[in-house]
Amino acid sequence: MESVDNLQVSVSNDEPEVQFVTVPPLDLPALYPACFDPNNPHPLKFGVHKDLVAAGYNRREVRLSLSMYCWQKGYLSSIQAGAMRTDLQGQPAGEVTEAEAAVAQAKLVNFKPVRFKPLAEPKPKLPRNAPLTEENIVSGRLELTVKFNELPKPVVIKSGMKIGIQTETALVVATLKPKAWKKLEKAQAEWSQWVASMTGKLGVQVNSNMGKIVTLENPALVVFEKKAKVNVTL
Repeated sequence: MESVDNLQVSVSNDEPEVQFVTVPPLDLPALYPACFDPNNPHPLKFGVHKDLVAAGYNRREVRLSLSMYCWQKGYLSSIQAGAMRTDLQGQPAGEVTEAEAAVAQAKLVNFKPVRFKPLAEPKPKLPRNAPLTEENIVSGRLELTVKFNELPKPVVIKSGMKIGIQTETALVVATLKPKAWKKLEKAQAEWSQWVASMTGKLGVQVNSNMGKIVTLENPALVVFEKKAKVNVTL
């Protein structure tokens, strides 16, 4: 029968004084206080790990938890010849032999403590998609930005200069104030290349024989000079 005294953490002389391992998933002292006492440990029954598995605990978690418990200086020091072993209920379950005590004492010679590192919380599985409810929604304003680098020919109307920008998905129609229109004229006159960015509220959308037409309300216009890249040869 396998002794739990040998379920210790693997430690070599090349490893640092303090090793980092994951915290045992089972709180043995809380589950079986009569058997597991970190402050005053005593030898465990041979095959106590099998008793834990029979009680319904995962085999891997049991072995890891016992490894952490048994690889403590206090527990190894308790393995003395003639000392009573106890089962999960704290009842006597055999004695420590001289050979077992000698093995424990040998482990104490080059003993290195283990520092517990908490296990990371498992990340919840997120759905691929999910519907929105009212509590997920806040108020906002939908705006549209269109960029162009050619001076359109406007239609002069009472409220300003009506222009159209044909994009790959729709014809964007906007009316610029005279001051904004002058920005375009100035860019056309002074710069060899320029880019205009026009942003506004998404207005009426209609379908016509020209395709989809989108109205851009209260457009704001910014014009940038587009400078050619200079290739420098060293």
